[in-house]
Amino acid sequence: MPPHIALCNIFDQDAERLAGFATEHDFRAIDWSMDPSLPEREFRSLMQALEGFQVRFHCRFHGIDPAFTDSRGEDSLALLLRTVDQVAAVGGRHMTVHSGLGNPSGAGIDARRAIDNLARLAAHGRRRGVAVALENLTTPLTNDPALFRRIVMESGAWVTVDIGHAHAVGLVQGRQDIFRDYVLPHRHRIRNAHIYHTELDGYGHVPPACLADFHDRLDLLGLAESCDWWVIELMQPAEILHTRDLLRSYFHLAAVRTDTDRHENPLPLSAMSA
Repeated sequence: MPPHIALCNIFDQDAERLAGFATEHDFRAIDWSMDPSLPEREFRSLMQALEGFQVRFHCRFHGIDPAFTDSRGEDSLALLLRTVDQVAAVGGRHMTVHSGLGNPSGAGIDARRAIDNLARLAAHGRRRGVAVALENLTTPLTNDPALFRRIVMESGAWVTVDIGHAHAVGLVQGRQDIFRDYVLPHRHRIRNAHIYHTELDGYGHVPPACLADFHDRLDLLGLAESCDWWVIELMQPAEILHTRDLLRSYFHLAAVRTDTDRHENPLPLSAMSA
């Protein structure tokens, strides 16, 4: 069964406007980026506007990092623990967190601190019924797939794979196959995926122009049967809808590529979609 295709909150914290766009364009899943400064009452009100949608939560909190080695690490953990409670209170079951967000040099963060604090956060999530997932970024610590694997395995966190971040890291490191290292070791722990082509400094997320831009990464992602949530992480409506059309084409091609077809026609999916 294909994963849910989710929309992120492209209208900031305007949930009613987002719900209208999602309904108009046949999206049934929302990946909501939370605002940590928002009072809980307002957060609950926003979530009421999204009733009828499947919702997961994205904690893109700048300056918040459980890997900080000073008091900011404990402060960050305390905020994220409260966020788990907020998510659970509105019936949420999934949230994504980060380490290294907005910190290109990795200043002040440490892998051991990340593991210890993420372990506490993941354990609290399990008690509240919320799966806490760590996302790979283009910055330390998670721009190293081996270190990312260690943090995930030792902390017990789930995984959110960002295919655009992995692509950008691969370009910098000259490793076209780096996405394998983000997917294959975690194929039973990946819960969410962020879908777009790549990330460029000074620009942001770049949409795929055609299926060939990312079909190989989608094939690998398909090996992660636990990942049933693909978020189109783009902000412009035209780019979102174009990417959704590409994903629908991909799912259609995958559906008709049966075992018999593989034996009779050994062409890869990229050739079939040309």
